[in-house]
Amino acid sequence: MLNNEIGLLYFVYFVVLFILVFVSRILRFQIIHQEDIVEKELLKQQSLLNELEALKNQINPHFLFNSLNSLNSLIRDNKPATTFVNKLSFMYRYILQSRSQDLVTIEEELKFLESYIYLINTRYRDRFKIEISIDSEFMTEKIPALALQLLVENAVKHNEISESNPLLVKVYYEKNAIVVENVIRLRTTFVDSTGNGLVNLDKRYMMLKNQNIIISNAENIFKVKLPLN
Repeated sequence: MLNNEIGLLYFVYFVVLFILVFVSRILRFQIIHQEDIVEKELLKQQSLLNELEALKNQINPHFLFNSLNSLNSLIRDNKPATTFVNKLSFMYRYILQSRSQDLVTIEEELKFLESYIYLINTRYRDRFKIEISIDSEFMTEKIPALALQLLVENAVKHNEISESNPLLVKVYYEKNAIVVENVIRLRTTFVDSTGNGLVNLDKRYMMLKNQNIIISNAENIFKVKLPLN
């Protein structure tokens, strides 16, 4: 009788142990399954966010160009305003294209710079002047996109531009490099700038051309050289 009771206890013990192990495995499987669902859901959400971001990148340019075209139709009788919008539209298109094109020809960059200069002249008129002297034989040389515009913008941002002190920026070829220079007349007012423009350009130049830009500040002349090769 005692042996039967002991045997029954062992049987119950093993059955309970089996049930506990079985339930434990089911719970573990359920947890893993839930984690898998959560992970897949997160991936799905991330995928949707990526798709949304891609759509934004497609919609924003389309929306802006339509807005510029609409603005153009409203001001078609105002030639200066129409030209301004056309130049702005060209600049925006160029900036978008430069996202997938790291290096551009000097000719392409100068066309972009021409539009930028038009916008600057609309604001400063005779107080801003630029001289560009680059022979046609160098027009097919390549530099990082937006490099020239950044250097001209840097000069405009940090220097005084007034009737008594107009800003002159020179862009020219010298010893296998494109040079951008200006006389230093620093603004006395606060300039909203991170100061990283030239640093970032130098990093881009090193990555794309395996060279550093050359910055000099001598005899009150600020000069940046962009090596061509």
